[in-house]
Amino acid sequence: MERNVQQGINLLKGQGKWILILLIVVFVFPIARGSLINWRVIEPGYTGIKINRLINRGVTREDIVTGFVFYNPIQSTVVVYPTFIQRVAWTQDLHEGSPRNEELTFNTKDSVPVDIDVAVSYQLESLRVPEFYTKFRADQIDSFTHGFLRDTTRNIVAQIGSEYTFDDINGARKEEFLAKVGKMLGENVKSYGIIVQQFGLIGSLRPPKALLEAVNSKTQAIQKSIQVENEVRQAEAEAKKKIAIANGEAAANRALASSLDPKLLEWEKLQIMRQQIAKWDGKMPGVMSGANMLLNLPAPK
Repeated sequence: MERNVQQGINLLKGQGKWILILLIVVFVFPIARGSLINWRVIEPGYTGIKINRLINRGVTREDIVTGFVFYNPIQSTVVVYPTFIQRVAWTQDLHEGSPRNEELTFNTKDSVPVDIDVAVSYQLESLRVPEFYTKFRADQIDSFTHGFLRDTTRNIVAQIGSEYTFDDINGARKEEFLAKVGKMLGENVKSYGIIVQQFGLIGSLRPPKALLEAVNSKTQAIQKSIQVENEVRQAEAEAKKKIAIANGEAAANRALASSLDPKLLEWEKLQIMRQQIAKWDGKMPGVMSGANMLLNLPAPK
């Protein structure tokens, strides 16, 4: 029994110096705000990657995407990227997106300069985050967003915008133009582990002021022309209606006249005479007219 206790004491004495060294390394030598052993919390919706800074071994994927990740800050560092959907707006408005003018500009097929405000929504594929870091070496996602992604979007807008006239993208083909830009943008960044969820226009197109005034005048002229055409159609419809009514009345009169024969007229005369006889009071008329003469008749005795 005593022998076993003594062996345990000797063992502790032999390992004690290593335990002491470990405690010194962990707690005594602070390095850049922390000890030689550091950790970082990777929350849900984020993916962390561990980078070896002393040996050129590149990026190692961290299996744990949530929870604590331990690392030696002298040799390694951990970069965390969000893997939920990111939205960015590049606009002229200083109160939306960045506090500076980030509108995109392009020339149409008919050489009209156009300014637009756009919004892009994208997402990093969590399993390909190491590839993303290896390609862009960006510790912050904003560096990629306002750098590579904005430049790529601007170039695609300029390329596709030059295939349309201003009337095209300001009219019926606007949605087609936006869809083509969004599709090409998604194809360009897909190889980097980026999925474009949405590309859209904020507000309306902004051509030069003189052109905008011309477009408004053209629109007003078209609306006035449509109004005049409608008024002409209405007037023609009213005229046709009156002609139809007049033709109907004339046809009715003709039908009535054709239905009167001499016997019917004679019968109508007899009817009038009967009505006059029925109204006679038995007195002879005092005056008789005829052959342009007036005769006074003597009263009966």
